[in-house]
Amino acid sequence: MKKTAKSSVMVYRLERLLEVLYSSEASCFYQRSKAFFASYRQQQAELKKAEQRWQQLQQAASVSQAERQQARQHYSELQYQDERARLMRWADLHMLAEQLLKLSEGESNSETLAFSARLLGCLQIMVPTAKRQRELVQFAYKPLYRAVLSLRLLDHLLAQQLLDEPALVSHYQLRNRQAPDDCPYRQHVQLPIVMAVLLQDIGLLHPDALGIIQGELAQFDSGRPLNLDERERLLQVSSAASLALLQQGFGIAPYKGNDKAEREQYFAAQQQRLHWLSQLLQLNPADKTLFGSLLKVPQVYASIVLPGRQRFNYALLPKAALLMREGARRNEYNGLLVDQLLRITGLFPQGYGVVFTPLAADNQPQDRYEFAIVNGLYPQKPEQPNCRVVSRQQQYRNTGIDISLQTDYNLYFKAARERLEVLPEHRLKALLNALYQDGEARYLRKLLPRCWQPEQFFTDPAHQNLWQNATMKQN
Repeated sequence: MKKTAKSSVMVYRLERLLEVLYSSEASCFYQRSKAFFASYRQQQAELKKAEQRWQQLQQAASVSQAERQQARQHYSELQYQDERARLMRWADLHMLAEQLLKLSEGESNSETLAFSARLLGCLQIMVPTAKRQRELVQFAYKPLYRAVLSLRLLDHLLAQQLLDEPALVSHYQLRNRQAPDDCPYRQHVQLPIVMAVLLQDIGLLHPDALGIIQGELAQFDSGRPLNLDERERLLQVSSAASLALLQQGFGIAPYKGNDKAEREQYFAAQQQRLHWLSQLLQLNPADKTLFGSLLKVPQVYASIVLPGRQRFNYALLPKAALLMREGARRNEYNGLLVDQLLRITGLFPQGYGVVFTPLAADNQPQDRYEFAIVNGLYPQKPEQPNCRVVSRQQQYRNTGIDISLQTDYNLYFKAARERLEVLPEHRLKALLNALYQDGEARYLRKLLPRCWQPEQFFTDPAHQNLWQNATMKQN
């Protein structure tokens, strides 16, 4: 992943969370899951064999007590290792979900939206684009991005009374942001949803899934496009593997205490959570209900705006809305849910670098452009993003204002570019070279950039606080 020297606290915490999800360390969630799929059947076979061996020796009269004890000890040791691995996987998943909630949830709705915008924006800016980093994006960046979107989408549906699932509505009505440990909505709804999202694609690590992606002899590029039959088989195998990991690879942490009624209540709650997680993993967007598409729609959106696809083009990310609506028109998922998600995100993803024409004191557009970064959810209009201005006179600044950027001045749109195209070529080149050292070579035939990528800007820790309170203006 893209490292930032002496990062801000938020970026540092996010980098650590990404590393716990995916790294070369055997203890990360990715490696643990991969190891489970590779060895679970063999381990269970060994456990069953040890159990049978011990039972056989129990029946044999000619066997010494020492041999029976040795067989019993071997079986018990394998049982212990299996249970220990289960509990460690569960603890990992629970910890990851809790860490994400701490980064995305605030003590008020406005604070939660600001935290979520910050997390989504950081992921967008920091995400690596190199092909060799594809797995990191797939199993670390995208799950976190999808989880945050899923949480905000669910909040929105419940607040707008668009979702009538009784259990969800009941927990939502009892929401207590100031006491997260005792909040029913946090513990019984949000935490399992984040867990389910983290498990959503992990089944792609199953050997059968890898065989479809890479071929039986690993002869194919893992990033190659799959045909329809391969995609359907991969979805079936991956979904079944993710569910198997949940049902077979996780254990319930032992109850600590001596109260019988409390212990029964604890185990009942844990079983209910596992059942709820299984339901979430088996949601079927084909039923076209809001709840059925709850995890699918954020998954599709994240796959468009984060790299990984063959056709990924940063400049065209605002077209995600068009692609989402096309999918809804093809009946791939619920159209109302797509509309609600885009109401939250707008056309421009969080962290996207926009180029705009600033206004003079008389509210007339100037003959230059400046740079801003999308930093807020719920724009007034989908095409009018909430942004932090990060330059003045084409010089980067770490203290700027927030603007609701109108289309007339956003160079992503043709009308704004046409206004500046009348400037002399030498002036356009000068403006471009202020943005890029190799500006002329990079944009020889397109001297007016539609957007800019703030990756380099963001590596300076002084430039990472794009979400603190600032004056909001119209542009």
